[in-house]
Amino acid sequence: MEILSIIKEIFGVASNTKTVIESVEDRKKLRRGMVNKILAETEFNMKLILDHYLKKGVDEQVVIEKLKNTNLSKALEDGFDFTTIKKGKVTSTMVKDVKFLKHYVGMDCEALLKKIRGHIEQVKLLPELYDLSKTDKVNVHIRLLNLGKRYILFSKFLKAK
Repeated sequence: MEILSIIKEIFGVASNTKTVIESVEDRKKLRRGMVNKILAETEFNMKLILDHYLKKGVDEQVVIEKLKNTNLSKALEDGFDFTTIKKGKVTSTMVKDVKFLKHYVGMDCEALLKKIRGHIEQVKLLPELYDLSKTDKVNVHIRLLNLGKRYILFSKFLKAK
């Protein structure tokens, strides 16, 4: 499975989806307020995509309906200071040789989460625009896989010193 190879590339050989999600859980335990809400929403979406969808095969339409974006959107709209979640920028060391993630190098926490929010918003539109069971105009699996890759990078970003 492609997602496991990306996790191993970014986090190391003994890593799996649990390792990725634990990075967010660990940081969430130490925070309150909006930071905790954003991280809880992130953790929920990560489990939904990495565990329920990619690992256990839950239906794409159900996954899309369940994706959450409310707290992240509110924080972005309200001018929340994302450095309270994590300071720093995505580095080339974080993305390793994962070509898909290369253009995220140099982004800070806010920029990375803006990209994730934008992708969630686009994915959530798909069931309204297409009959997902019949269309070949969009590849929903690839879109959800790519969202999972972005979450893996966010998790690595949180874990970096």
